[in-house]
Amino acid sequence: MRHAFSTAAIVACGTTAFAADRGPIVASVADAFVAHAPGSDTWSIGSAQVELVVGFDSTRTLTLQRLFNPATGRAWEIGPAAAGGFTAGTERIALTSSGAATLVSATTRTTQFGVELTFLFEHRGQRLHIARVYACYSASPTIETWARITSTGGDGTAISDFAALQMAMQPGHLQWLGGLRGDAAGGSVEDAFVVADRDVEADDHVELGASGRSSETFVPLLWVQHDGDEFYSGLMWSGAWRADLSRAGERLQLRFDFPGVTTTVAPSRPLELPHSFFGLTRPAETDASGALHQFVRQGVRRGRPFTPLVTYNTWFVYGTTVNEEAMVAEMDRAAALGAELFVLDAGWYVGAGETSEFDFDSGLGSWTVDPDRFPSGLASLADYAHGLGMKFGLWVEPERVALSTVERPGLAREAWLATRDGSYGAQQTAQLCLAGAQARQWVLTRLTALIDEIHPDYLKWDNNFWLNCNRQGHGHGAADGNLAHVQALYGLLDDLRRRYPDLLIENVSGGGARIDFGMLAYTDTAWMDDRTAPAAHVRHNLEGLTIAFPPPYLLSFLIDGDGEPIAGAQDLALLTRSRGAGVLGLTYRADLLDDDTATLLTLQIAEYKAYRDIVAEANASLLTLQAPYDVSGWDALQEISGDDTTALIFAFEGEMCDDRLLVHPRGLISSAVYDVLSLDGGALGSARGEELMRDGIEVVHSSASRAHVLLLRARAE
Repeated sequence: MRHAFSTAAIVACGTTAFAADRGPIVASVADAFVAHAPGSDTWSIGSAQVELVVGFDSTRTLTLQRLFNPATGRAWEIGPAAAGGFTAGTERIALTSSGAATLVSATTRTTQFGVELTFLFEHRGQRLHIARVYACYSASPTIETWARITSTGGDGTAISDFAALQMAMQPGHLQWLGGLRGDAAGGSVEDAFVVADRDVEADDHVELGASGRSSETFVPLLWVQHDGDEFYSGLMWSGAWRADLSRAGERLQLRFDFPGVTTTVAPSRPLELPHSFFGLTRPAETDASGALHQFVRQGVRRGRPFTPLVTYNTWFVYGTTVNEEAMVAEMDRAAALGAELFVLDAGWYVGAGETSEFDFDSGLGSWTVDPDRFPSGLASLADYAHGLGMKFGLWVEPERVALSTVERPGLAREAWLATRDGSYGAQQTAQLCLAGAQARQWVLTRLTALIDEIHPDYLKWDNNFWLNCNRQGHGHGAADGNLAHVQALYGLLDDLRRRYPDLLIENVSGGGARIDFGMLAYTDTAWMDDRTAPAAHVRHNLEGLTIAFPPPYLLSFLIDGDGEPIAGAQDLALLTRSRGAGVLGLTYRADLLDDDTATLLTLQIAEYKAYRDIVAEANASLLTLQAPYDVSGWDALQEISGDDTTALIFAFEGEMCDDRLLVHPRGLISSAVYDVLSLDGGALGSARGEELMRDGIEVVHSSASRAHVLLLRARAE
């Protein structure tokens, strides 16, 4: 394989100072700040990369007034737009400094990771306190915002027609990310996590959203490009949502909301609305993935690192036919190949596999280890994995039970089950409505007992069914079952995180039907898609999802696919590297591997571990179109460290494509000298970052593999 790059120069874009007219800084953490002049009606919150001005307009209403990009010196024309509002009973509530909902205080606070600005309002007639909060984190161009509503008395107030974010802006080019669109959503493989875009023309109306789980149809994140800036906005939410965009003249109206939801706020039942976020970046040099890098690590995950482990999973090759003897033998083989985490998937509990080898519905909710299959219990398996130097993981689906287990002593009660107009929505299983306090406590008790007994290092938290519950008696109303369940789910996951701070949790929902920034706060990896082959489909998903989420969050598995066998594979490096841009998983009966294939696979896993530290800290940029399904073209993805000193470029050639591809790295340090290394071809040479970004790197066809991985590393000064 040959790689060539030329050595011309490039001029980096400059940056400008912050807005000069803000008041003195009153709170700060690193470069994150809140500024306010005494007596002023406006406040500024931001960092070195963004600045938002929020305050009271001429009608005394709280509005978003200015969004400034210090990197370009331009203001994004956002309004002013109302900063919040909702309907309480039949009264439309506006947040004002001297109205029905009047300002009580504006306060700031610092956290370990950034700053918060909170406006507190009181509505005496409705006996409500409303807090509108804005947060910014150091080195992040992202603003997070949410509202809390509490009742000071009465029997409860109906809250409806609330928006997480509403904003007016200049029109531009719109981009969004499709959701899973798999079996649950009635879509096709080609539609999964596809990057889509369009110009928003006069009188256009675009609506994105989901009626059940967050990413069944669209991922709750979008971008608008205009005049060299890119605005992005999204939700930290795992349930139903809507993004409504409409253009009237030269203004684009954006609103993230929750249509049809009415909930109740009472003294014992405060309401925190789903969090939203927005920010600015420059698409010429980076993208929303890079812009979200610090927000994800500090604002969403609060400093919790990613741990992308080489993961062995039992499901695709064993189904529910797992047993102690087979698992011990498979652990030995998986450890020898280089696996670091062994996950026992569905089938370990009493009743599993009643109707078929892949029947995991039967027995679901028994929470009892099958003594016939595992006479020594699962704690012994965990100990055995630890003895081999691996972590041990266990599959659970806490939000669903088999109807055959309901009302058995100590198990789920029928009154806890979610229904929609009286129906469970399925024949053999039902969803537990976590909004009900008894159901939620039962799940937590069962989970903690299981964890304390087995001591797993990792839970694979699955969710294969969803129903928007409207049953009475669960602590929610007829129109907020979705909202209440998701909020209760977050509370349950938060309880687990506090009790078991080192426990790793995988996010699975029939694949990626619930991949979002809300679940990202509580889980450590996400299985993207139950369809984990062919390799081009896996790359397609990775290349789409890494626009929004960090690569070390995204898990896929190397399996025997149609036309892509592992044993005797013509290009095993292609199959493995197609998964290696995220979390590398393996699901295969290793006893069926011949010695030559096992040796090659061991080498590929070792190669992944050699560059995995870069993946663990990286954000990604798609350098081509997403992986094509006709495999007739090239696709390439770059992953770059947060400090821009190291980068990986994954380039994959189709079966009938041109024999070379010129890729242009992005986001490198212009003045730094980078050594360029091919994992197959060795050292290729060195050049300054500005030269590599301008002139590119030529990747050339190789007979060894159609998968090429380049490592770029800046020399120490």
